Amino acid sequence: MKIIVFFFTALLLTACSSKPESENVFYQHWDKSSQEGAFKMPDWIVWGGSVIKAKDDKYYMFASRWPKHLTMRSWVTNSEIVLAVADRPEGPYTFKQVVLPARGNQYWDGMATHNPNIQYHNGKYILFYTGVNYDFDQPTDSVPSREMYERAWNNKRIGVAVADSPMGPWKRMDYPVIEPRPGMWDGAITSNPAPVIHDDESVLLIYKSAPVPYPERNKNRTMRFGVAKASHYLGPYERVAHNNQIKISPIDTDVEDPYIWYDKDRYFMLSKCMNKMITGESGSGFIAYSFDGVEWLTPEEPAAYSKTVTMLDGTVEKMQKLERPQVLLQNGNPTHVFFACINSKNEIFNIVRPLVD
Repeated sequence: MKIIVFFFTALLLTACSSKPESENVFYQHWDKSSQEGAFKMPDWIVWGGSVIKAKDDKYYMFASRWPKHLTMRSWVTNSEIVLAVADRPEGPYTFKQVVLPARGNQYWDGMATHNPNIQYHNGKYILFYTGVNYDFDQPTDSVPSREMYERAWNNKRIGVAVADSPMGPWKRMDYPVIEPRPGMWDGAITSNPAPVIHDDESVLLIYKSAPVPYPERNKNRTMRFGVAKASHYLGPYERVAHNNQIKISPIDTDVEDPYIWYDKDRYFMLSKCMNKMITGESGSGFIAYSFDGVEWLTPEEPAAYSKTVTMLDGTVEKMQKLERPQVLLQNGNPTHVFFACINSKNEIFNIVRPLVD
């Protein structure tokens, strides 16, 4: 009897500790991508597209853009969220309109909008985003100084806008949905929203933050994810615990740009790793899953995507950057992932990577 009990206990412990390989729906499932990208604009830097299929069977991309002559640094001062439309998920996407323009520094998000994440629930389109405010004129002719960058960066906050149609009009909120906590791990900002809206309208929200604002941040570059919840997507949002930082096992390291969704009994996350520790390639992506949104596990093969992309003509290109992964879910399953991309020619645009069965 002791032998049987020991065998059963060992079997149970093995089953509980093993990580299911089936959780990685991305690894070695990438189709070829178009060299032209999904969405680009000649005079603009285009970044971070989030796509949803609407009732008219068209695909609507919400992306960030800012003037190309102001360079990458100007995202924090000049970004605005725009809308582009396509007949199929691969694009190409055609610019339609500015969705959340600058509206004046009397508003918390009045000077810039960034990091769009589009959701749909019960007839409403819900746009999560990062808003920025600052107390100087928006740059137009010259690149903002480092001091201007830091002052703007310190005022990043997460907001929500709602509309009955992806074409708008969009109603913004009067306040951010979650504020930083000075003196805590998330004392500087709240940004990079990654929400899941459940059937009962409750929300689990992952956000990015840092312990200290500039100029102290120049000596402490730590960035982490935290978790908040709300009974409705308009809030109020509350942190799930006093220390609400997520934990990734078995390797917990610096990560960025999460996208999350819920399927059956668990959350899934697609995210970028800032170093080689999880995937073996700095700046590539990994997948993880969680039952509560706080404790996350990676499967046996955690690598989800590489910065090396195979194009439609068969050529292979190593991207300088492949960031802001945003998943298109159709019938509950990931079918395409949209990335902000800088290629080997220093061209900046949104690229789509389809998935194959």
